[in-house]
Amino acid sequence: MNSREKSMVSILKIFAIVSLFALTIFANENQRIIDELASPMPEIPLKKAMGEKLYNDAINSGEYSYVGNSKCRLCHRNFFIGRKNDPHDHAMESLIPSKNEKNSHCLTCHSTGHRMPSGFVDMETTPRLSNVQCEGCHGPGNVHIALAQDKDKNKNKVFLGGGFLAGAGSLQVLKDICASCHTKRWNKSYHDFNKAYNSYKKADPNNAGN
Repeated sequence: MNSREKSMVSILKIFAIVSLFALTIFANENQRIIDELASPMPEIPLKKAMGEKLYNDAINSGEYSYVGNSKCRLCHRNFFIGRKNDPHDHAMESLIPSKNEKNSHCLTCHSTGHRMPSGFVDMETTPRLSNVQCEGCHGPGNVHIALAQDKDKNKNKVFLGGGFLAGAGSLQVLKDICASCHTKRWNKSYHDFNKAYNSYKKADPNNAGN
């Protein structure tokens, strides 16, 4: 066997190994999807984090509704722009290859407020709430915006950024919301949760220098 033939054999071996590796990854990913669809419907992250009673009392009051991050950008422009580089803002795209972009099992963690009043329904009905936006972690934002627009409260420094069901003063609730979707099943659990969580205090969590 000459050197050219040996090179070809080596290339074919590498190709076979890479192909086998790719097939294994695909099979594992496909099995996770099968397991997910066969499992009970996942609990709504905000409900799981708040606890059933507090969640039900708040949502059933009718006082809270989703507004979409186009409203958030009016006061938080840097964060709005920074999130465009964040995987959360592209969460819906990852559902398309497996054709699960209308599957409630998946949309619970890949959209904003799915299965909640005024939350995401589908791309045709509520495109403004696709992906995991600000309200995906903080909960409905209408009360927060109403407080922000109250000039008297702002002037007297009474408004401190509240109005969210999972606001800055609800640290554990926010962390529990993260953990509700970032699970081992999808290899999305954290290697260093606190580091990942703290990165979101920056306008662009993917830019350490920001």
